[in-house]
Amino acid sequence: MEQTPVLELNNIHKAFNNVPVLDNVSLKLNPGEVLGLIGENGAGKSTLIKIICGAYEFDQGEMLVDGHHVDFRNPEQSRRLGISTIYQELSLFPSLTVAQNIFIAREFERVPVSGLVTPIDNRKMESEARRILHETLGTDINVNMPLERLTLAEKQLVEIARALYYKAQIIIMDEPTTALEAREKERLFTVIRDLKKLGTSIIFVSHYLFEVLDICDRVYVLRDGKCVLDSPSHAASVDTLIQAMIGKSLERQYPKERLEIGEKIFEVKNLSREKAFQDVSFELHRREILGIVGLAGCGKTELIRALYGIDPPEEGEVHIRGRKVTIRDIKDAIEHKMAFLPADRKTEGIFDIKNVGWNMLIASLNLITRNTHISARQESRLAVAYIDKLKIKTQSSGQVISSLSGGNQQKVLLARWLLTGPEILLLEDPTRGIDVNVKTEVYKLITEFVKEGRGVIMVSSDEEEVVGICDRVIVMRNGQVSADVQAAETNVEQIKYYSEKSGEQQ
Repeated sequence: MEQTPVLELNNIHKAFNNVPVLDNVSLKLNPGEVLGLIGENGAGKSTLIKIICGAYEFDQGEMLVDGHHVDFRNPEQSRRLGISTIYQELSLFPSLTVAQNIFIAREFERVPVSGLVTPIDNRKMESEARRILHETLGTDINVNMPLERLTLAEKQLVEIARALYYKAQIIIMDEPTTALEAREKERLFTVIRDLKKLGTSIIFVSHYLFEVLDICDRVYVLRDGKCVLDSPSHAASVDTLIQAMIGKSLERQYPKERLEIGEKIFEVKNLSREKAFQDVSFELHRREILGIVGLAGCGKTELIRALYGIDPPEEGEVHIRGRKVTIRDIKDAIEHKMAFLPADRKTEGIFDIKNVGWNMLIASLNLITRNTHISARQESRLAVAYIDKLKIKTQSSGQVISSLSGGNQQKVLLARWLLTGPEILLLEDPTRGIDVNVKTEVYKLITEFVKEGRGVIMVSSDEEEVVGICDRVIVMRNGQVSADVQAAETNVEQIKYYSEKSGEQQ
């Protein structure tokens, strides 16, 4: 007997300003099923998720939960029927404890002894939080720990624990592995498999296609607001998914060009910062892309931020173009023709209420200033030129940047620093949260940058990306360099090995 889908969408239509965003979309989700929802930025994934979780109302069609027609007017109605969404930007409170975050707005209460104030039963909440985290999810997270002291992977588990407390039968995970290391991803996948056994259904949204095929039972592909593929995972491949997403095959995801490596442009000697990294030494040459990888906590993030003066090193030397320099802050780094693109563009990169042109030129006011006044004509000219050069999809330079897709926001940030004329570009997970087509465009932009005799240092959580686009790879482990290898002479398996164990300096 055929089981009733836990969620069913039939012929869903949604438009904004008479522009269709979802067109005749139909979808079924069965109990205990993991459905991979993929598509390029702008394909309609976010709109579909927001309809399911009650943030948007659909224009036409029908939605059923457990076989019953629903018409959500707000997210609370969706939550009451057991639908929880874990967004890429987690909705948690850093200063509260783990237990307080799990029960926020739904706290256990004790019977008041007197007065009108109902006291919160912290002991009962902590006990229930332990049960969910330790017994159901198999973690050892301290429920009394302030959330801000947890890793990103642990914070995601707290979000999942909250969803389980809300008795969620459907959990939507939006890019859950974007900033996770390999070990953390496996832990999350173990939790997802355990949730399946409990009968929980999951919609897994990701740009990482290998992961989608690994963890999902079925794959659902959107392109231009329409479903173009609905297939069991075992019957699909990365190539077929890419072709469905973009309407064509993507023959070279990593468009690497082997360039003649030039003279040394940047060097660090015995760089150290207490509890973050120790005795790190390496060189960067002109026309070279240097990748830095390692597991969470290996020190790679702290290292690249130290190089840019955000958290300066305590010991060691930095040499730029053969001269010893001191980089005490970001101003020093910029003066030495360095630029830095952070991983978290939402909180550290974009000014979300400002337009594309403003975001693009905020670091290069000298290019558009005339006698202390900003030249609107020059600002527009430069913005339009870089929109065209980087193929940024935007209506105009006056469009608010927050309305752009993640990939196009990333291109705007890249344009911001290219306009400053840097010789050394520091990148922290530059393709985080962007689709495969835009990733390839970003790789080409990085290649064009080094072709002009400049150098790139790229920290990444994606070993395949580093092997595919870099010339040389430094692997870090426990704050130290575990291996320094030529990308053309290594592979992902070796990188993973060096991340776990000390390797040989090449």
